[in-house]
This record gives sequence, structure tokens and C-alpha cells, in this order.
Amino acid sequence: MAQWKRLIPELENNGYTHMIMAPGASFTYLTGMGAHQSERLTLFGISVDGRAALLLPKLEVNGVPQTLQARLFSYADETGSDDALREFTNELALTAMSSVGIEADHLRLFEANALRNAGIEQLIPADAMPMGLRLIKDSRELALLQTAATIVDAALTSTLPLVKIGMTEFEVAAELEYQMRKFGSEGTPFGTIVGSGPRGALPHGGPTSKQIEQGELVVLDYGAICAGYAADTTRTIAFGEPSNEARKVYNIVKQAQETAVSGVVAGITAEQVDALARDVISVAGYGEYFTHRTGHGLGLDVHEYPSIMKGNSLVLTPGMVFTIEPGVYLSGQFGVRIEDDVVITEGGCHVLTRFTKDLVIVDA
Repeated sequence: MAQWKRLIPELENNGYTHMIMAPGASFTYLTGMGAHQSERLTLFGISVDGRAALLLPKLEVNGVPQTLQARLFSYADETGSDDALREFTNELALTAMSSVGIEADHLRLFEANALRNAGIEQLIPADAMPMGLRLIKDSRELALLQTAATIVDAALTSTLPLVKIGMTEFEVAAELEYQMRKFGSEGTPFGTIVGSGPRGALPHGGPTSKQIEQGELVVLDYGAICAGYAADTTRTIAFGEPSNEARKVYNIVKQAQETAVSGVVAGITAEQVDALARDVISVAGYGEYFTHRTGHGLGLDVHEYPSIMKGNSLVLTPGMVFTIEPGVYLSGQFGVRIEDDVVITEGGCHVLTRFTKDLVIVDA
């Protein structure tokens, strides 16, 4: 059965007549096609009565899986997409009265305006429907996630002997990304983060030309991709002997991260996992410096459901994959974050990323 057919009961149960999506993770999940958003209009549509249609430029036609079971409508650059879009909407019986679900956090104004100009007026946020299907990973997806996780571990193992005090953050990031490519990564799912010394207190601080100095902690947050599936890991490395406070904070974050990982079992809620990590850091007196959620889901998107944070009462069940990544960020001084990717199993959880969480010191 084509994957997109699993969405039809969701449309019916939630009162939608159609779902239309632009290229992205859900598009890929439902079609098996890795298209990307560009200046050329590309849309995939499903109707509650079981029809599916794909609108795309002619240059992408050869990439359509034969198993898609959807009508194809293509167009050439010189003719534009208007006629093909009209055929696409006719095939799906789309009208101004249709109740059309969209991914509001993904559909651009470009696609929305094209649909509205074609007379499709009711574009309603429905992000949870395709994401709900993607929430539980099957054995194929878990194998790909494990491969991506193995790549990030191997890349760091190979990178550390090659880096030294005095290198720039750019150089460390480049070496890490090169090693991931050598081990088979298709790219990086996000910009590699290398934050040294005070810049480590910026949770999303990308690399700069700053040189890494003696005694600094360096936050390395990076990811790999295998067949579209992402791994995301963070390790904090010391370049030379760190200060006593830096060691203290590192050990607190390590304890928080390991406490949360060991407490993950099927049936626990997302906010309970968050509390496991957060409570350790709060009791140690650094709660105000843990400024983000404990984790996020992983899959075709590097950030997807479930969100591991306070207020999310979602019960975690086998097949869900997410990160556990507590951190402490002392502005102007340093930051520490440790992140693993885990999958809920019947007996607890399986940790996909296995690089040591003991503090590694680069001496050279």
C-alpha cells in the first residue's frame, strides 16, 4: 500500500476533504520522493475519497517512485505551472468549499498564493496529521537512524586526534563534517555548531574564526543523514585542562543527562523526562542556566515530534525517537551540553549514539 493512503482515515476523522503539502519531510514520507522547495511549484495532494495527485516540473519526473499510485501533472519552465495546477486541482475535485489541510509551518506564501489563485480558499493548519503518522518509526526507519548515529560517533572519534588548541571553530567544524562525509553521511541536517569558551554559552552558536584557547570547553553539536534520516548529537570537549568550575558544571550536566536516559521507559510522559534532567540541574543550583527543552523528536526532520519539555503530557510509546540534551550556559564564561539520540523500546530505551560522555581532553 502506498504510504500516503494511511493519511486518508486521518482526513476523514478530522473533517478535512483534502491535504496538500509542499516538499519537505512529510512530503518525502508520504511519496517516497525527496523533492525540495524551489522557485518551481511542487505539490502533493490527497483527497478523502482516496485520490492522489502530484504536481511538479518536468525535470523532476524521473525521480517519481513507480509505487506512488498518484496522477502526475508536470510542466516545462517555459510554459509555467498554471495549466498543470488547474489539472491537479481538477483531479482532486478541489473547490472553494474544500477543507484543505496544510502544514502551516512549512507551506510558503508562494505555494499558498498559487492555490488561492486557483480558487482554493480554505487552507487550514493540519501539521499534526502527517506528523502523527511519522511519530512511530518502523524497523527500516530505526535502522537508518542507527546508521546515522553510528556515523556521528565514528566522525568524532576520527576528528579528535586531528584537532588541537589554536585551531579555529571553522576548522574544527570543517574537519568534523569531512569525517562524517567519509563515513557515508549525505550531508548535515543543520549547521554544525562549534562554540568555544564564552561562545559555548550560545546554545545555537555557529562556528566562527575564533581560535580555541588553552583550557576552554568546546560545545560540538552536529548531525549526519542516512537515506534522509537524521542523527543529532552533542559532546562538550575540553581543549587543555579546564577550570574547576567547568569540571563541576560538566559533571552536573552529565549526571542530568544520564539520569534522564536511564529513566526513560514506555509509558512515561515527555514532561516527566524533561523533569528528570531539569531537576538534577536545578538542585545543583544551575536551573536558571538551563534555558531550553530537554529534547526533540528525530526522523526525516532533525526537529520533529515529540517535544521533550514541560507541559507536554504526551505518553511515550515504543518506536518514538528523540534527543536528550540538557545544558548549562554561563554567559561570558562557557557552556556545557551533552546530547544522545534514544528510541523507546518495550523494555525501556535504546541509546543510538554511543560516544563516551566522560570529559575528553584534547592536549595538543
